Amino acid sequence: MQQSVPVSELKVGMQVTIPGSWFSHPFIRSRFTLNSPRDIEKMKHWGVRTVSVDAPRAFAEPILDEDLPEFPAPAAPQETIPPLLKETMHDRGVAPDCRAAAVKACSKMVMQRLMENTPDEETIQEAKEGFYEIIDCILEVDHLSRYLLSIRDYDAYTYTHSVNVGVLSLLVARKYFGRSDRHDLRELGIGFFLHDLGKTRVNPGVIMKEGLLTDEEKTEMRRHPLYGFDILKETNQLTTECKLIVLEHHEREDGRGYPYGLYGGEIHVYARICALVDVYDALTSDRPYRGKMPPFQALNLMKGRLADRTQRELFETLVLVLGEN
Repeated sequence: MQQSVPVSELKVGMQVTIPGSWFSHPFIRSRFTLNSPRDIEKMKHWGVRTVSVDAPRAFAEPILDEDLPEFPAPAAPQETIPPLLKETMHDRGVAPDCRAAAVKACSKMVMQRLMENTPDEETIQEAKEGFYEIIDCILEVDHLSRYLLSIRDYDAYTYTHSVNVGVLSLLVARKYFGRSDRHDLRELGIGFFLHDLGKTRVNPGVIMKEGLLTDEEKTEMRRHPLYGFDILKETNQLTTECKLIVLEHHEREDGRGYPYGLYGGEIHVYARICALVDVYDALTSDRPYRGKMPPFQALNLMKGRLADRTQRELFETLVLVLGEN
C-alpha cells in the first residue's frame, strides 16, 4: 500500500515511486530507496513535488543535522541553469547519455526562460551566456552527438523546437564547415538556438492553434523572422551574420519563402543550414494540425525539393549527421 507524500517530508530509508510523468526522465529512476539526503535534494532540484511512498516501515536510523553533508542551495530565481544540472553537463566522469540529457535539459531551460519573458538586452545576454556553456560542451565532446539526437524532443512547443533545431543545426554546421576557422561556431550556435525568437511577439493563440491558420493568422505568423531580427537589433545582440539566421530561416531557394522571397545564393549559408533543419524538425514533430512523419519519409520528401548544389550538399551533410548518430 502506498501513500502520497510531499518531497519536503521525505526521510532517508523510504521506498519511493516517482509520478508517471517523470518515468522517462534520464536522471531519475521511477522507484528506489532513499539512501541519503542527496537523493531528496536531487528531486527538489528537478522540480518533483510529490511522490508515492510504501506503507510505513522501519526506516533507517535518524541522521542528526550535524551528520548531514552540505548540499548546494537550490538555484536562485535568477539562475537559468540549476547548479546540479550544470555540474552534470560538464562532469567528464558522468556517462555520455546522461551528459547529453543534461545538455538538452539545460537548453530547454534557457530557451523556455527566454521565450516566456519579454526579450530585452538583459534576458538575451543571460540566454547567450547559458548557451555558450551548452555550445562549448556540444563542440568539445564529439561522442555526445549520438546521444543528443537520440533524446530529441517531439512536442510542438516553440522552445522545444528551437532546441531541436539549435542542436542539430550546430552539428550540421560543424560537419559542413569542417576544421575551417572562418566560422565561429560558438556565435553561430546562438543564432541557431534563437532563430524563432520573434515568435515572442506573435499571438500565442496563433502559434498553438489546432487546425489550419486563416490567411490573416498566416500573415501574422510570417512576421516572426522580422520580429526576431528587430529584437536583436533593438537589444544590440548577435553578429550581423547570426541576425541573418533569424531573418532568413524561412526563405526558400525557389523564392517562395518569406519575409523577402529571396532566391538560392541570396540566402546566407548559415540561414540555409537553419532552414533545412527547421523543415526536418517540423516534418518529424507533432503539430496541432498534423502528426509527425518518420525521419526516412521526411528526408525523402525533402530530397525531392532540393533546388541547387549548395542545398544538396547541406542535405547530404544533414543525412550524414543523422546517420552517424
